[in-house]
Amino acid sequence: MLENQVIIITGGTRGIGEGIVKLLLNEGVKTIVLAKSEDSIEKLKNGFASFGDLDTYQCDITSSEQVSKVINSIFEKYGRIDTLVNNAGVGVWKPVEEMTEEDWDCQLNTNLKGAFLCSQSVYKIMMQGQGGQIVNIASDLAYNTAEKASAYCASKWGLLGLSHTMNKEGKKYGIRVTTVSPGLVQTDFGGVLASKKTTGLTVETVAEQIITVIKAGKDAGAIDVIIRP
Repeated sequence: MLENQVIIITGGTRGIGEGIVKLLLNEGVKTIVLAKSEDSIEKLKNGFASFGDLDTYQCDITSSEQVSKVINSIFEKYGRIDTLVNNAGVGVWKPVEEMTEEDWDCQLNTNLKGAFLCSQSVYKIMMQGQGGQIVNIASDLAYNTAEKASAYCASKWGLLGLSHTMNKEGKKYGIRVTTVSPGLVQTDFGGVLASKKTTGLTVETVAEQIITVIKAGKDAGAIDVIIRP
């Protein structure tokens, strides 16, 4: 069903992103990963070289110039973009009074601005063609709150609002914008090692749900999935 489609994943070199990449390659997808770290890209390429059609680009998704350049390069190379998965994200857990401006900017820039910039670039291409879809990886903290997660919650609540608005605007172009919002996942994230998490969703469970969303029929006009342990 997804074979030969062109799908972009941001932050695809570890955690949930890496899990998505593995499943997409197994589906025969032309899988394109955007990541900031060249070292992490090389590690991914070495690990998945024999899995399928993998392409990678080094890109700081908080830079509009870099995002525009990379997305246009991908479109020029493949002639289409079927799906964008905005997966890249960061978390800093501190009480409000200890949260620095740098902590705030890092999370809002990556989790929200980065998703916006990538979505906007892909959206402009999709609206000129046959449509497509954008899947934003939010969080159950886009619906709830938690102590020490003020900036993270703000970024994910914002991502949910961006997703819903873009979905409404995109319908006339055949563009669907959906969200998948996991709870605690057993990955290294926000300064907490996976080995320290006694509960939580597996990467495989979350990645499988994201693939299900990507495969959903076009008659599904709006999809919001929350996954909790």
